[in-house]
Amino acid sequence: MTSPQHAAGRDQEDELAHAVPREAADGPPPWVAVCGTPVAVVQGSWSGRRGLGSASPCPECARRAPA
Repeated sequence: MTSPQHAAGRDQEDELAHAVPREAADGPPPWVAVCGTPVAVVQGSWSGRRGLGSASPCPECARRAPA
C-alpha cells in the first residue's frame, strides 16, 4: 500500500515518523511535515513501514494525513 500524497520523514531529534507532502518531498530540503515539524530525512511512503507502519508515527501527522 502506498500513499501518493505523502512521504515518510524523520527528524534527527526524535524517532517519530512524520508525513511530508509528496510535492515537497520530491524537491530539495528543507522539508516540513504536515504537523509543522522540520524533517531531516525523507524516505518511503507515509502509509508504509517507515510512516504509519513504524513504531512511532506522529499522532498529529496521522490525524492530518490518514493513509
